[in-house]
Amino acid sequence: MDRLSCDLEFKFDDETGKIDGYGSVFNLIDRGGDIVLPGAFKASLRAKGSAGVPMLWNHDASAPIGVWNDYAEDEKGLKLSGQLVLEVPQAAAVRALIKAKAIRGLSIGYRTQDYAIDRTTGARSLKKVDLWEVSVVTFPMLPEAQITGVKGAFDPRELERVLRSECNLSSAEAVKAVAIVKKHLRDGGDPLEQAARDGTKDLLMSLRKASTALS
Repeated sequence: MDRLSCDLEFKFDDETGKIDGYGSVFNLIDRGGDIVLPGAFKASLRAKGSAGVPMLWNHDASAPIGVWNDYAEDEKGLKLSGQLVLEVPQAAAVRALIKAKAIRGLSIGYRTQDYAIDRTTGARSLKKVDLWEVSVVTFPMLPEAQITGVKGAFDPRELERVLRSECNLSSAEAVKAVAIVKKHLRDGGDPLEQAARDGTKDLLMSLRKASTALS
């Protein structure tokens, strides 16, 4: 499952536990190098109907804290309205953290169904996604991956580890990505060194460019 979020604050009613906000904003590149296009959620939202979308804590499927019962695309992005179930201890803890302004982030969990990668920049435009859940999160996006020297002091095992832990790639995806980097460097491609220092977004975009060039 992919994750995507924006640095957005949301409205919160401390008395009732109601939350309003945006799970995604259209046409902006996020820290994972993804851009959500208008209409990306429409088919998924129609399929879900009135069943509701789970509200999780930090994308933990074993920690539901409420439900999103009103969701739709508007001109800005994916607009959400939901309710914390305050009888759940974790939901009550989340309410206290939001009240203390320790938490301000929302993040979506989804499966990508249709996308296009810009061969020049490596940015991925999401045309259609299947929305699984929306989480209240400590950080609105994953911390930047601090990788130094992909070319020169290149450590395949370390890169694979970071791709799994920081970029949420599966083991198979991380192995494939490292193989792409190796081939790219053997073939004399543009160095990924600077991109790696810049963090997760630039690393992923560089890997996408290398992958599309090799395909």
